[in-house]
Amino acid sequence: MNIPLNIDWQQIILHLLNFSILAGGLYFLLYRPVRKFMDQREEHYRQMETEAQQRLDQAKKTEEAYHQQLKQADEEIRQEKAQAQQTMKRAAQQRMDEADKQAQTILATAREAAERYHDKAVQDTQKELQELAVTAAEKLVLQSDGDALDQFLDAAERGSGHEHTQQ
Repeated sequence: MNIPLNIDWQQIILHLLNFSILAGGLYFLLYRPVRKFMDQREEHYRQMETEAQQRLDQAKKTEEAYHQQLKQADEEIRQEKAQAQQTMKRAAQQRMDEADKQAQTILATAREAAERYHDKAVQDTQKELQELAVTAAEKLVLQSDGDALDQFLDAAERGSGHEHTQQ
């Protein structure tokens, strides 16, 4: 069939059929695999983004948990420190009390020892005075006659009477 402008419809239809086969072949051979690959890549990147967001959220939760644990640890350390200080204060006070008790015991022992020493010194002095008086009396008796002894005894009585009046 020949048409006036020299257009052959059969040739046009064949070209259209050829183009359709070529377009269909290109679609199935190139476009579909490329589109499928692109969709897979897009899905892969979407999953990676989702995983990254989940990891970021998990990291934030972990960081928050660590901060909470640090706060708790700091609080526990502060409480332990305060408790240790209280224990140290009690121990120091207890040692001070023990030292005071020991000091009181030492002072009481020293006072008793000083008192015993004083009493012994007084007794020793009295004994020595008695011995001196006896020795002096013996010397007087030996050096003089009986009148001197009577005078000494009289003087001793006056001296002891004088001591009794002072006490």
